[in-house]
Amino acid sequence: LPWNISKKLLNRASSPTETDLRMNEINKQLDQMIPHRRFSDMNTITSAAHSVVTILNPQKTYCIGDQLDILLEVKDHLGNSKKYGGDFLRARTFSQELKAGAKGRVTDFNNGTYLISFPLFWAGKASLSLLLIHPSEGVSALWRARSRGYDKVIFTGQFANGTSPVFTECGLALDTSTELCQYLDFRDQEAFYCVKPPQISCDALINMKTRNSRVSYLDNEEKMLFH
Repeated sequence: LPWNISKKLLNRASSPTETDLRMNEINKQLDQMIPHRRFSDMNTITSAAHSVVTILNPQKTYCIGDQLDILLEVKDHLGNSKKYGGDFLRARTFSQELKAGAKGRVTDFNNGTYLISFPLFWAGKASLSLLLIHPSEGVSALWRARSRGYDKVIFTGQFANGTSPVFTECGLALDTSTELCQYLDFRDQEAFYCVKPPQISCDALINMKTRNSRVSYLDNEEKMLFH
Protein backbone atom coordinates (compact mmCIF):
# COMPACT_ATOMS: atom_id res chain seq x y z
CA LEU A 1 0.00 0.00 0.00
CA PRO A 2 1.24 3.56 -0.70
CA TRP A 3 2.80 5.34 2.27
CA ASN A 4 0.32 8.21 2.05
CA ILE A 5 -2.56 5.87 2.89
CA SER A 6 -4.05 6.11 6.38
CA LYS A 7 -5.65 3.04 7.94
CA LYS A 8 -8.70 3.39 10.12
CA LEU A 9 -11.24 1.10 11.74
CA LEU A 10 -14.85 2.01 11.04
CA ASN A 11 -17.78 0.74 13.07
CA ARG A 12 -20.28 2.28 10.67
CA ALA A 13 -20.37 4.10 7.35
CA SER A 14 -18.17 7.20 7.44
CA SER A 15 -19.49 10.67 6.70
CA PRO A 16 -18.80 11.92 3.16
CA THR A 17 -15.65 13.99 2.79
CA GLU A 18 -15.47 17.37 1.12
CA THR A 19 -14.04 15.63 -1.94
CA ASP A 20 -16.96 13.16 -1.95
CA LEU A 21 -19.45 16.02 -1.91
CA ARG A 22 -17.60 17.81 -4.72
CA MET A 23 -17.45 14.66 -6.87
CA ASN A 24 -21.15 14.02 -6.28
CA GLU A 25 -21.92 17.53 -7.49
CA ILE A 26 -19.77 17.04 -10.62
CA ASN A 27 -21.46 13.70 -11.37
CA LYS A 28 -24.84 15.35 -10.91
CA GLN A 29 -23.93 18.04 -13.45
CA LEU A 30 -22.65 15.42 -15.89
CA ASP A 31 -25.86 13.42 -15.45
CA GLN A 32 -27.85 16.47 -16.53
CA MET A 33 -25.67 16.88 -19.63
CA ILE A 34 -25.85 13.29 -20.87
CA PRO A 35 -29.13 12.35 -22.55
CA HIS A 36 -31.04 9.41 -21.11
CA ARG A 37 -32.23 7.57 -24.20
CA ARG A 38 -33.99 4.23 -24.26
CA PHE A 39 -34.61 2.48 -27.56
CA SER A 40 -36.46 -0.59 -28.76
CA ASP A 41 -35.31 -0.76 -32.38
CA MET A 42 -31.70 -0.71 -33.62
CA ASN A 43 -32.90 1.11 -36.73
CA THR A 44 -33.70 4.19 -34.66
CA ILE A 45 -30.17 4.75 -33.33
CA THR A 46 -27.72 7.19 -34.92
CA SER A 47 -26.23 6.06 -38.24
CA ALA A 48 -22.97 7.53 -39.52
CA ALA A 49 -23.72 6.27 -43.03
CA HIS A 50 -27.03 8.12 -43.28
CA SER A 51 -25.95 11.35 -41.59
CA VAL A 52 -25.24 14.42 -43.72
CA VAL A 53 -22.32 16.86 -43.57
CA THR A 54 -22.43 20.32 -45.18
CA ILE A 55 -19.53 22.79 -45.41
CA LEU A 56 -20.71 26.19 -44.21
CA ASN A 57 -19.73 29.23 -46.31
CA PRO A 58 -17.26 27.29 -48.50
CA GLN A 59 -14.32 29.23 -49.94
CA LYS A 60 -11.94 28.43 -52.78
CA THR A 61 -8.97 29.48 -50.70
CA TYR A 62 -8.39 29.43 -46.95
CA CYS A 63 -5.57 31.13 -45.05
CA ILE A 64 -3.53 29.82 -42.16
CA GLY A 65 -5.40 30.67 -39.00
CA ASP A 66 -8.83 30.48 -40.64
CA GLN A 67 -11.55 28.19 -39.36
CA LEU A 68 -13.48 25.68 -41.44
CA ASP A 69 -17.01 25.03 -40.18
CA ILE A 70 -19.22 22.13 -41.15
CA LEU A 71 -22.78 21.31 -40.13
CA LEU A 72 -23.58 17.72 -39.23
CA GLU A 73 -27.18 16.50 -39.38
CA VAL A 74 -27.45 13.08 -37.79
CA LYS A 75 -29.98 10.53 -38.98
CA ASP A 76 -30.99 7.04 -37.90
CA HIS A 77 -30.63 3.85 -39.95
CA LEU A 78 -33.97 4.52 -41.63
CA GLY A 79 -32.80 7.92 -42.84
CA ASN A 80 -34.96 9.86 -40.39
CA SER A 81 -33.51 12.98 -38.76
CA LYS A 82 -32.67 12.63 -35.07
CA LYS A 83 -34.40 15.08 -32.73
CA TYR A 84 -31.80 15.04 -29.94
CA GLY A 85 -28.01 15.11 -29.54
CA GLY A 86 -25.59 13.40 -27.20
CA ASP A 87 -23.62 11.42 -29.81
CA PHE A 88 -19.94 10.80 -29.04
CA LEU A 89 -18.10 12.33 -32.00
CA ARG A 90 -14.37 12.66 -32.64
CA ALA A 91 -13.27 15.33 -35.13
CA ARG A 92 -9.80 16.13 -36.42
CA THR A 93 -7.93 17.64 -39.36
CA PHE A 94 -4.62 16.15 -40.43
CA SER A 95 -1.89 15.98 -43.10
CA GLN A 96 -0.09 12.68 -43.61
CA GLU A 97 2.53 14.45 -45.72
CA LEU A 98 3.41 16.96 -43.00
CA LYS A 99 2.73 14.54 -40.11
CA ALA A 100 0.51 17.25 -38.63
CA GLY A 101 -2.89 17.17 -37.02
CA ALA A 102 -5.33 19.14 -34.88
CA LYS A 103 -8.58 18.35 -33.15
CA GLY A 104 -11.89 19.90 -34.16
CA ARG A 105 -14.36 21.49 -31.77
CA VAL A 106 -17.83 19.93 -31.60
CA THR A 107 -20.85 22.02 -30.59
CA ASP A 108 -23.96 19.98 -29.81
CA PHE A 109 -27.21 21.89 -30.38
CA ASN A 110 -29.17 19.02 -28.74
CA ASN A 111 -31.59 18.81 -31.67
CA GLY A 112 -29.80 16.36 -33.95
CA THR A 113 -27.41 18.92 -35.45
CA TYR A 114 -23.79 19.68 -34.61
CA LEU A 115 -21.36 22.44 -35.58
CA ILE A 116 -17.87 21.10 -36.20
CA SER A 117 -15.12 23.74 -36.29
CA PHE A 118 -11.68 22.85 -37.65
CA PRO A 119 -8.66 25.16 -37.15
CA LEU A 120 -6.37 25.52 -40.19
CA PHE A 121 -2.78 25.60 -38.95
CA TRP A 122 -0.63 24.83 -42.02
CA ALA A 123 -0.32 25.57 -45.73
CA GLY A 124 -1.18 22.88 -48.25
CA LYS A 125 -3.69 20.06 -48.21
CA ALA A 126 -5.67 19.09 -45.13
CA SER A 127 -7.89 16.08 -44.64
CA LEU A 128 -10.90 16.06 -42.34
CA SER A 129 -12.08 13.17 -40.20
CA LEU A 130 -15.36 12.99 -38.31
CA LEU A 131 -16.00 9.70 -36.54
CA LEU A 132 -19.09 8.50 -34.71
CA ILE A 133 -17.55 6.66 -31.75
CA HIS A 134 -20.82 5.87 -29.97
CA PRO A 135 -24.41 6.87 -30.80
CA SER A 136 -26.24 8.86 -28.14
CA GLU A 137 -28.13 5.72 -27.19
CA GLY A 138 -24.81 4.00 -26.47
CA VAL A 139 -23.51 6.97 -24.48
CA SER A 140 -26.69 6.86 -22.41
CA ALA A 141 -26.34 3.11 -21.80
CA LEU A 142 -22.69 3.41 -20.73
CA TRP A 143 -23.39 6.30 -18.37
CA ARG A 144 -26.30 4.47 -16.79
CA ALA A 145 -24.19 1.31 -16.41
CA ARG A 146 -21.25 3.04 -14.73
CA SER A 147 -23.61 4.72 -12.28
CA ARG A 148 -25.27 1.51 -11.10
CA GLY A 149 -22.61 0.06 -8.81
CA TYR A 150 -19.18 -1.38 -8.23
CA ASP A 151 -19.99 -5.07 -8.61
CA LYS A 152 -18.12 -5.65 -11.88
CA VAL A 153 -14.73 -6.08 -10.18
CA ILE A 154 -14.52 -8.25 -7.06
CA PHE A 155 -11.72 -7.37 -4.60
CA THR A 156 -10.38 -9.83 -2.04
CA GLY A 157 -7.94 -8.66 0.60
CA GLN A 158 -5.36 -10.91 2.24
CA PHE A 159 -4.51 -10.20 5.88
CA ALA A 160 -1.47 -11.64 7.62
CA ASN A 161 -2.30 -13.83 10.61
CA GLY A 162 0.77 -15.79 11.58
CA THR A 163 1.21 -18.58 9.06
CA SER A 164 -2.48 -18.69 8.11
CA PRO A 165 -3.64 -15.84 5.85
CA VAL A 166 -7.18 -14.54 6.22
CA PHE A 167 -9.18 -13.33 3.21
CA THR A 168 -12.04 -10.81 3.35
CA GLU A 169 -14.17 -8.81 0.95
CA CYS A 170 -12.87 -5.38 -0.09
CA GLY A 171 -14.06 -2.64 -2.40
CA LEU A 172 -14.80 1.00 -3.02
CA ALA A 173 -18.31 0.62 -1.58
CA LEU A 174 -19.36 -2.23 0.69
CA ASP A 175 -22.98 -2.81 1.63
CA THR A 176 -22.47 -4.26 5.09
CA SER A 177 -22.98 -3.35 8.73
CA THR A 178 -19.85 -5.18 9.93
CA GLU A 179 -16.65 -3.46 11.03
CA LEU A 180 -14.62 -2.05 8.16
CA CYS A 181 -11.01 -1.06 7.65
CA GLN A 182 -10.79 2.22 5.78
CA TYR A 183 -7.72 3.00 3.70
CA LEU A 184 -7.82 6.70 2.90
CA ASP A 185 -5.61 8.41 0.33
CA PHE A 186 -4.66 11.79 1.80
CA ARG A 187 -3.99 13.35 -1.59
CA ASP A 188 -7.27 12.54 -3.33
CA GLN A 189 -9.38 11.86 -0.22
CA GLU A 190 -10.48 8.61 -1.84
CA ALA A 191 -11.24 5.67 0.43
CA PHE A 192 -11.00 1.92 -0.07
CA TYR A 193 -12.58 -0.51 2.39
CA CYS A 194 -12.11 -4.08 3.60
CA VAL A 195 -14.22 -6.12 5.99
CA LYS A 196 -12.12 -6.31 9.16
CA PRO A 197 -11.18 -9.87 10.12
CA PRO A 198 -11.94 -10.67 13.78
CA GLN A 199 -9.04 -9.89 16.13
CA ILE A 200 -6.75 -8.81 13.27
CA SER A 201 -5.41 -5.28 12.80
CA CYS A 202 -6.23 -3.21 9.71
CA ASP A 203 -2.45 -2.82 9.32
CA ALA A 204 -2.19 -6.53 8.55
CA LEU A 205 -3.50 -6.13 4.96
CA ILE A 206 -0.65 -7.40 2.76
CA ASN A 207 -2.14 -8.32 -0.61
CA MET A 208 -5.10 -7.69 -2.87
CA LYS A 209 -6.60 -9.91 -5.57
CA THR A 210 -9.20 -8.96 -8.15
CA ARG A 211 -11.40 -10.80 -10.59
CA ASN A 212 -14.20 -9.79 -12.90
CA SER A 213 -17.70 -10.89 -12.09
CA ARG A 214 -20.22 -11.89 -14.74
CA VAL A 215 -22.57 -9.09 -13.84
CA SER A 216 -23.53 -6.78 -16.71
CA TYR A 217 -25.42 -3.53 -16.43
CA LEU A 218 -26.36 -3.61 -20.13
CA ASP A 219 -29.31 -5.53 -21.51
CA ASN A 220 -28.97 -7.60 -24.68
CA GLU A 221 -30.20 -4.81 -26.95
CA GLU A 222 -27.75 -2.32 -25.43
CA LYS A 223 -24.87 -4.77 -25.90
CA MET A 224 -25.61 -4.75 -29.62
CA LEU A 225 -24.75 -1.04 -29.71
CA PHE A 226 -21.09 -1.90 -29.19
CA HIS A 227 -20.82 -4.61 -31.82
